[in-house]
Amino acid sequence: MRKHLAIFTMAVISTLSMSFAENSTENPDPHSVLYELHFQKGMAHDVRGERELARSRFLLTIYLHPDHPGANYQLGVMAYSDNNNSAAISFLKRASGEMADNIELFYWLGKAYWNKGLAQGAIHSYRKAVNLDPDDENPFSLYALENLAEVYTRTERLTESMAAYQAALMRETREEWIDKIKNQIAELHLTMGTYLDDGNTRYNDLGEAIGGIGDGDMHTNRYFEIARHTTDPIKEASYYRKAIKADPGMYQSYFNLGWALTKSGKYQQAIPAFLRSDEVWRQDEGSNPHGTPKIDAHAFLALCYVERGEPQKALDLAEIALRMAPNDYYARLYKAQALTKLGRIQEGVPILEGLVAANPDEAEALYALYEVYRAASQPKLAFAALSQAVHAQVDEQKKTRWEEELSALDYIHDSSHPLQRKEKNHEK
Repeated sequence: MRKHLAIFTMAVISTLSMSFAENSTENPDPHSVLYELHFQKGMAHDVRGERELARSRFLLTIYLHPDHPGANYQLGVMAYSDNNNSAAISFLKRASGEMADNIELFYWLGKAYWNKGLAQGAIHSYRKAVNLDPDDENPFSLYALENLAEVYTRTERLTESMAAYQAALMRETREEWIDKIKNQIAELHLTMGTYLDDGNTRYNDLGEAIGGIGDGDMHTNRYFEIARHTTDPIKEASYYRKAIKADPGMYQSYFNLGWALTKSGKYQQAIPAFLRSDEVWRQDEGSNPHGTPKIDAHAFLALCYVERGEPQKALDLAEIALRMAPNDYYARLYKAQALTKLGRIQEGVPILEGLVAANPDEAEALYALYEVYRAASQPKLAFAALSQAVHAQVDEQKKTRWEEELSALDYIHDSSHPLQRKEKNHEK
């Protein structure tokens, strides 16, 4: 019950924090120094590593002065470090009005947007960070440039990605990053059909390059790279199938095909892809000399069997993954969902509460927590979890469906408490 209360309280705090960041109710008194006193005390707590005391002072600051740039910035960076990207975006956007020349702010804002899968927000923020440093003096503009190149790569803007990586390569001094960027450029050339054999390239029987790519001697092929550079799951699946034909011994192609199919809700089709990924991985003596099972393949097989209505099978598969990686996020999530379906509520609750405590902005974990609370007949906690899930969800179809589910609950909002509900009166 104490942990339940902690989750309930976390939802209240998150809701109130977001409200402070998004809603300015009145202009601050220009002669008042109270909000600045709270901010300075918050900074002092932060320097001493007293994080929660600092957070409370920053929240008091924006309660008194909602547009306070320093407090919003600090709360945004804190939210990002807490994996709460939605809150980070709200706070950092609020701060940006008066911190329009702060390179680090736009770097963190870009990261928060990209963590939410919001490519346009990430691109705009990273570009802003780069453009604010025309003399290439601030390291955060370099980090933003490298991240911008990655976002371009993943959204099929390959020419822009190439230009960004080449510009970053001119500035980079860290050896590991120089190597990484060179490999990214080689992958882009492979994708764009402009890759030149450096004498180390390996080919299949059709003359297609399948290995020895770039300085990193990467095991990949053009179809695999095309699939990686799109967010369209149908295109992904099509090109991962081509990648498998080009190189049947590449285990990651099978796994990525399965993952793409799950994003389209094709769980039955995904199962043989994940199984084959595991088989090829076990046979790869170079990468897997001990022949161990593929962790992520078993985790996502668990998802498939949850969705197919076979929770015991899902639980068994998740357990295989967890024996090798006890903290694997997806294996824990799908184990908990399987336990919920099996009616083993008391076992599922602590797993999901732990996941949400560490990942308060993960929509799927929040929705799973809602389901287990509902199964445990905890309506207030279920409402809190579903409300947070709706807020965290960026997929519009799921968001709409969850909003309808939220409105259909047998409770209506009581303004005396941010999450309190009372039963609807169905009497005529």
